[in-house]
Amino acid sequence: MKISNWQLFWLMATVEISMTIWLTIAPTIQKANQDAWISLILAGIVGMAITYSVTKLSSLFPSLTIVQFSQHILGKWVGRTVCLLYFAGWYTVAAVILRVMSEFLQQMLFHDTPSWVISIIMITAMIYVNYKGGIEGIARFSEIAGPLIVLGIVFTLLLNTTNLKLKLLLPVYADTGLLPILKGSLHNASFLGESIMIMMITPFLLKPERSLKYALMAILFPSLLVTVSTIMVITTFGTKMGGQLFYPYFTMVRFISFLDFVQNMDVWIIFIWIFSVFVKLSLYLFINSYGTAQLLNIKNSKSLVLFVAAFLFIISIIPLNAVSVMEYADRVWIKYVFPINIIALPIVMLIVGHFRRVRTRCE
Repeated sequence: MKISNWQLFWLMATVEISMTIWLTIAPTIQKANQDAWISLILAGIVGMAITYSVTKLSSLFPSLTIVQFSQHILGKWVGRTVCLLYFAGWYTVAAVILRVMSEFLQQMLFHDTPSWVISIIMITAMIYVNYKGGIEGIARFSEIAGPLIVLGIVFTLLLNTTNLKLKLLLPVYADTGLLPILKGSLHNASFLGESIMIMMITPFLLKPERSLKYALMAILFPSLLVTVSTIMVITTFGTKMGGQLFYPYFTMVRFISFLDFVQNMDVWIIFIWIFSVFVKLSLYLFINSYGTAQLLNIKNSKSLVLFVAAFLFIISIIPLNAVSVMEYADRVWIKYVFPINIIALPIVMLIVGHFRRVRTRCE
């Protein structure tokens, strides 16, 4: 199974777009008000810095996943402990996304259908693509889903230009200040930090030595989209209403009416959003299955796909998981995963791995 760098771009871009536009706009507006777009620019810079560090780290050991190179760098037991931290984050966030996706579809489209039924349908599709195509099948599907969702977002943004009131962006910075802007960047920066998954994907790249440019573009592109979308939300609803809406972009799309002909765009957006979430969850299922197999020294990672999928489903429906995705982001992802798994550990491994390679060459 090998994928091209262009497929890597669409894979990562689709993963990032699927949640950043839907879930990070409102909390950013709540903290940074009309300067939320500045927060998102800062978040994009942080996201690209994180992507740069993890891509450089992976390039030190292009044929190994984090499960393998972490043990080379930090030793067997410390490396395994580090991997357990990563998989704890990847398992839980995949379960939360699965639950939020099923509840969202239930509320918007399938009112009388239990959310767990929707979850089972999604999991069945995830299992199928992992068994049949693995990372290559997921990447190929992202080449279809990615352009579709970008086209849908750009099209809806253009149609919404008649509803804009640009004066709602003023004043710039004066009413907010630096600290709220920095706080506002945390949600989006932490979501963009999911690019750490590249540490599990690099061994499957045809040309890993050229992956950096495509990985950075895969973060830059969603960052620009979410920034423009946030500006649209603010200039459509204002900061008070825009910060209170749970899905402000989706709500904005529902208001679109062009010449009384182009309406009900929300159905189209939900449809392509399902595609992007499918890519995200399928990728999480792959890296969790493949990484767990490596940790347990199981040669056939596909033998774990069904068990991992069942485990994700169970986590997603237990009462302890009855929290919103933003509560999970505030309590777990931003507080623990972001500073430890996304920022600190990759930097430490990059520094230690670099010096170990230099020392090995000198010897």
